[in-house]
Amino acid sequence: MVITVKQMETPEEIESKSLVHWQTWREAYDDLLPPEFQETMTLEKCRFFSQKYPENTFIAMDGKKVVGFISYGNFRDETIQGGEIIALYVLKDYFGKGVSKQLMHAAFAALDHFSEIFLWVLKDNKRAIAFYQKMGFSFDGQEKILDLGKPVKELRMMCSSNKNS
Repeated sequence: MVITVKQMETPEEIESKSLVHWQTWREAYDDLLPPEFQETMTLEKCRFFSQKYPENTFIAMDGKKVVGFISYGNFRDETIQGGEIIALYVLKDYFGKGVSKQLMHAAFAALDHFSEIFLWVLKDNKRAIAFYQKMGFSFDGQEKILDLGKPVKELRMMCSSNKNS
């Protein structure tokens, strides 16, 4: 299996990324988020995000099949000059095959002009936290509560750019 990571460009890639987003959202969060909230994350909503924000997204391809993606950019809190990993999703069948690591390295390269890179992760998403820690991220003490039908805690993680090379 050869995974290729590239910038998302074509309408077909945007549609495939939407499908991956929808499927991986279910795989990642069905056990972590309330069912009522999960029902709001429809394929149409994923398609909307893919079409509205096509820039700053790398996709991982197994042949012609999109199997994961990462979205990145400037940190959304403008009081901090840093990069942000906004979303990282890989199909469950591709867990443990280095796909997430390849996507992270592509985003690190794109964000290399920042000295710090941030991300938010659900407190109960143990698998994601373990992966991010392997990639050099650590908790910086910031947290927020999201109201997703019930309160859900997100924790902020940060990585210095000299760690992720």
